[in-house]
Amino acid sequence: MKECPSCGNTIPKEVIYCPYCGARFADLGHTQTKGNEQRQKLGFKMQKCPLCDKKIPEDAKFCPLCGWDLTDHELTPPQIARIQDEIQDARFRAMHWHVAVVACMMIALANILLGMFARDEVIPRTWDFMLHIGYAVFFIGIAFGFCGDRYRKKQDRLKMMLRDRQLSQ
Repeated sequence: MKECPSCGNTIPKEVIYCPYCGARFADLGHTQTKGNEQRQKLGFKMQKCPLCDKKIPEDAKFCPLCGWDLTDHELTPPQIARIQDEIQDARFRAMHWHVAVVACMMIALANILLGMFARDEVIPRTWDFMLHIGYAVFFIGIAFGFCGDRYRKKQDRLKMMLRDRQLSQ
């Protein structure tokens, strides 16, 4: 734990931004470490940052990892630009995971077909293990699909947040 030199609250060592005042630690210089047992109590409620999707304390005003302002207010043009950048990044990452899914499925299909032909004695029996490799790669492709879905959901969530905030302004 360390103490924020800007507001004095005790926060975890690994954070980049203070969750209470939003101060960036690279900008603040030297920080002091000090234990504050009342902040370390069990049952501390958590929430997810709408921008980076990391778990943060429920009473935080700023995300300690990305610095996003969690208070309800109108979005400024730099915040809108940052959300749009995150949407683009999520779209890009989802696309890459889905390309990996297609590649895995093609490799799986080729291995499964080789394994099936090995059963028909067209290919020597030693290639029979290709069927098992095909199944393994198929399940890896399914796991890649879940990773891509995570980014697609983040993209949808950010689009909704941007739309809702802009409609309320």
